Parts: sequence; C-alpha cells; structure tokens
Amino acid sequence: MSKKGIGSVIFAGTILAAGAAATVLVKHHLDSEKIIDKVKSVLGEDSKVIGSWVEPFYQRVDVNGQTSWGIVGGVTTMDDFDVSQYHFIADAVSGELLNIKKVQ
Repeated sequence: MSKKGIGSVIFAGTILAAGAAATVLVKHHLDSEKIIDKVKSVLGEDSKVIGSWVEPFYQRVDVNGQTSWGIVGGVTTMDDFDVSQYHFIADAVSGELLNIKKVQ
C-alpha cells in the first residue's frame, strides 16, 4: 500500500473515532439532563434547584456491591433560606437513580 493509501486509511479511522466520541458526548449530555430531572422529581416540588453538575464522562461505580457504568453528579437546592447539596449516582444504561444523598 502506498503512503497516500495509508494516510487515507489513518484519516478515515480518525474521522470515525471522532464521530464515535462526539456521539458518546451528546448521549452523555442528554442522559445527564434526564437524570437531573429525575433528581428534581425525587427531591420534590418544594426544593428549588439553583445549580447542578455532572461529571463529563461515564464512570465505573460500585453501589451496594454492584459494579456498573454510572453518571455521577450533584444538585444544589434552596428551601426558604436553607441551601443544601445532594450527590447522586445513576446507571448509565437504564438511567435509574442508584444513590442520592444529602451532603452535610
């Protein structure tokens, strides 16, 4: 194979890898929004969410002895004049909330 042919193969592979990475990032973003909405629902209408964050990549998590891919993040709420923070872990495949706890 010529140098030009090898370059074309490398270029095509790079484009495919970049496309796959972009797809994963978009899926992660959409999944993160859905999970934040679930967390808001669990906390109830009385809790006003004033901020949220999500780790930028899926992570291996261990919840109750079960290891899976997860989305890790948190929300900050304000009730009257009380500010609280909650951390959560959600299953990356199903979107199920695996753990949510108030940070003291």
